[in-house]
This record gives sequence, structure tokens and C-alpha cells, in this order.
Amino acid sequence: MSKPKSITISTLAEFAKNTEQLVEKTIVAGGTFQGHWYRGVGSVAHELAPSLFRHPTHTDIEDLIKVEAKMLEDFRRQAVLMPNELSGLDDDNDLRTLVYMQHYGVPTRLLDWTNNPFIALYFALTSARVDASGAFSNDAAIWVLNPVKWNSVALSHASHGDSGALSSRNAVKGYGPKKLFVGDQLEPNALKSLNEQCACCLGIANNARMFAQRGVFTVFGRDTSPMERQFEKFKHPPESLIKFVIPKDKIGSLLTLLLHLGYTDSVAYPDMHGLAMEIKRLRGFRM
Repeated sequence: MSKPKSITISTLAEFAKNTEQLVEKTIVAGGTFQGHWYRGVGSVAHELAPSLFRHPTHTDIEDLIKVEAKMLEDFRRQAVLMPNELSGLDDDNDLRTLVYMQHYGVPTRLLDWTNNPFIALYFALTSARVDASGAFSNDAAIWVLNPVKWNSVALSHASHGDSGALSSRNAVKGYGPKKLFVGDQLEPNALKSLNEQCACCLGIANNARMFAQRGVFTVFGRDTSPMERQFEKFKHPPESLIKFVIPKDKIGSLLTLLLHLGYTDSVAYPDMHGLAMEIKRLRGFRM
């Protein structure tokens, strides 16, 4: 089983060139193309797994879904604190509720992506950790996902073909939160109604930050393994998932150049939090 292809990126020019080449190659190959999705991570070792699946003690999907159901109940019960944003989200099968939970930091089965490669580059560079000496401790990475190619395999059981990313409305049937319990017992068919592989789903621009970040996401089903392992396990085509690796000794110079080109904190975070981050970074504070 082959792993996703890895490409080393040392300069902004190399990043732009490789991104352009991937797009051109996909267009020339023909077929449906809805653009690539990108996810920037501060460490090349960071796996493509959603926050729910990173629970410190629960690893079994049945236990994780039970945890999700309880958090969903907690979120709905106390959502009176945010009536305008969450009004009308009282359907337990509404995937939009998970999107809101994700936005506010509650662990979910969603993994965030963007369709803007430079936003992903910003996240990769700004989330890279430094050691005690002030040097970056790990290589960073940007994952590149082709939603059409990925979903053609992930949803092959449903004859999805080259239809591409699901809408949030269409994703509810195979991925939405479930009414799991009859009393205190798990409903027997609850897990069977979840699709096995994760799938690409269009985002819901429910706030300015998500709109600015061009947010989209993958939503996970019964298989709790990260996407790079699902890539191998289910034999996804090579072009469906590719990794750009940024050497740790190039992160600082790339970040400086990116910020000077205008991809700053307030661009990715168009709110007071982003402005505060930008001012601190501009004045030499370590973020």
C-alpha cells in the first residue's frame, strides 16, 4: 500500500509553482475538478484526524460516538446563550450543529480545510513550535486534497462517482449526528447508518472567520484512522492526497515573507483576536 506523495517546499516560489502544477495537471487530465483543498499543520508528524478521535482514553468508535452524543446534548441544552446563531438547529440529525461546535472548540468528527493555499501556508507556518533556543523544532506541512478524487472512493458504495464534495444537507444521511439511545442503551443500527470512510463536505460560512478562511471540511465516519492511513487502506488514487513538507530551517524566512506580502493574522482572523495577534507579532512578540 502506497503512502501519500511528499514534496519538499523551501521557498514561496516553490510553493506557488508546485500548487500551480498540481492544478494544471488535474485540469489537463480532464474530468470533474472542483479545486484543491489545503490544510496547514505546524508539525509534519501531525495526523489528519479530527479532535473527537484524539480523546485521551476512548478509541473505539462506539465509545466516541457516545461521547459526541453527550457533548451534542450539552451544547444544545446550553445554546440559549447564543440564540441568534443556533436558532433552528434543534434537529438531532443536523450536521450544522457539529459545524458550530467545531467553531467554538468542542471536539467533533470534522477536520478543517481551506480552498486557499496561502491561508493553509499561513496556518502551517504560524502553528510551528519553537524549542527553548528559539529554533523551530519540527518540519511543517501542508496537505493537499482533491475532494472529487477522494469522494469517488470514499463514497463508491453510494455510486457517488465524480460528483465531488457533499453539501452539508446531503452529508447528513451518512455522517450527521444520530439519535443514538433508547433509554440508556445504544440504538442497534446507530453506527451502521454511518459511512465507513471520511468524506469531503462543503463548509457553512456561519461567521466572518470561516468565510475569510475559505473553510471546508472532511467529516469522519466509522473508521477512526487518520486520512493518510485511510488513503492507504482504501487505495485512494495518488492525486487525491499529497503532502508539501516545509523544512524547519525554512519556516522563519517563509513566514516573514508571507506576512510582508499581506497574509497577516487579521486576514486569517478578521476580528479583534486577529488584530491583537497581528499587532503583537509586528512589535516582536513571540506568538
